[in-house]
Amino acid sequence: MVARRQVLGGLVVAAGALAACKEITPGEAGSAAGRTVNADATELDATALEDALVGSSYLGTGGGGSLSEARELIAKDLAAGFTFTVLPVAALADDDRVACPYGLASLAETSEEMQARLDAIESRVEEPVQAAFEALEKHLDQKFAGVIMGEIGPLSLAEGLSIAARLGMPALDADTVGRAVPEINQHSVKVAGIPLTPIGAATPFGDEMIVETLGDPTRAEDILRSIAVVSRACGVTDSPITGAQAKQEGTLVTGSLTLARNIGAAVRDAKDAGQDPIEAARAAGDGYLLFTGTVASFDWRDEDGFLVGEVNLAGTGAFAGQTFATDVKNEHLIARRDGAVIATCPDLISIIDVESGDGIVNPGYSQGQRVAVIGYRCDPIWRGEAGLAVFNPRYFGYDLDYVPIEELLG
Repeated sequence: MVARRQVLGGLVVAAGALAACKEITPGEAGSAAGRTVNADATELDATALEDALVGSSYLGTGGGGSLSEARELIAKDLAAGFTFTVLPVAALADDDRVACPYGLASLAETSEEMQARLDAIESRVEEPVQAAFEALEKHLDQKFAGVIMGEIGPLSLAEGLSIAARLGMPALDADTVGRAVPEINQHSVKVAGIPLTPIGAATPFGDEMIVETLGDPTRAEDILRSIAVVSRACGVTDSPITGAQAKQEGTLVTGSLTLARNIGAAVRDAKDAGQDPIEAARAAGDGYLLFTGTVASFDWRDEDGFLVGEVNLAGTGAFAGQTFATDVKNEHLIARRDGAVIATCPDLISIIDVESGDGIVNPGYSQGQRVAVIGYRCDPIWRGEAGLAVFNPRYFGYDLDYVPIEELLG
């Protein structure tokens, strides 16, 4: 998925892309004004941020947006003087409130008539994501205490961190998935039975809206999509949950930023010591080496805004003479070795470039590229009944039941 979720029915969700469209001076009056930052928030330096991005390329399962773009965004923010901080969920007070800000951009073609109408309207808001965030704060009459990241993947993570830094507040050491995913339905707050409403929305033209309630949770997709289509883009902030809700087991995937940092640091340390960075990443995430080989073929197509396809590998080393294939819908969903299923969603399947030690974001493959495949166990949220209802092979149309990766591997 390209940043947060690549649905909302054909929308590319790009959290920081909208937030980053204006050069802001750190400390500039606005959303940061009047905020009290939790004393338990700790600063992330350039090394910690790079570690987190590299680790997120392993946890992103082929989705979550470009690692190179993520690095560029963080470097730009650091050069501009922004400060990145992270806050443990446990440090929230029960009456604090946190929310998930992101941006939506329409993929639909704009008619000439609509384009002319939009061109005639002054673009008054350079940061619709921040506008949506502040509109929701005003509606609830409460300053938020932290930013929830939508998912863990390179650009998704970078954009969540960037939004938090530009708002002058910490990012939570948590997200709503623990990996990257194709759809907004794979959202821990929804799975926990907590409404995503009220939702704040803002357009570049100065429109601000609050979606107070939804008759059906799936209506959020249709409503926000329609706003983006008639506005080119819009900023959104959803899931304004309390600190007490955030701390409740099963609401968020906690510690996900720390896990990404730990995996990235393990990769960095292994490289510095002349050791195997991929094995270090596997161990840091308590994962499984599923395959080593070279890229034999890959095939991609666009289906309703999703990147759909497969990657085929030819084995090397201990896997010489074997084959490996993954089915992709933005992210890797099903892994087969010699035709036998060895891992499925919601567990994590990630293909890593051997030369760089970075996770490969779909569809960034080249013929003959040397790769390794690592599998990780998903967060327990997705192994419960409510999680599996929206995140299992059958949900995506496969005639397969979910079996935990550790059981498939025996």
